[in-house]
Amino acid sequence: MTTSPRPPRPGDPAANRPHLPMRPLWGCGSCQAEWPCPAARHALLAEYHTDRTALRVYLGALMSEAAEQLAQVQTHTASDLYRRFLLWV
Repeated sequence: MTTSPRPPRPGDPAANRPHLPMRPLWGCGSCQAEWPCPAARHALLAEYHTDRTALRVYLGALMSEAAEQLAQVQTHTASDLYRRFLLWV
């Protein structure tokens, strides 16, 4: 995904809850999508709007953590994790 994620829709019950990763499966604790879900991406872009480099460093660290944890329970390629964690930034 190379475009900015859409913000959560009003009325969505998960819209008001924080969209945080549930380890070790790295699903969103609010909407159960793969984390970072669209709502988490939107929030991260807003939080780091003045420093995309810091956002990439933060997400790179989380991607490394996710790779270790997901290797225990699922098979993911490096390109899958790159797409999921960094390509959209």
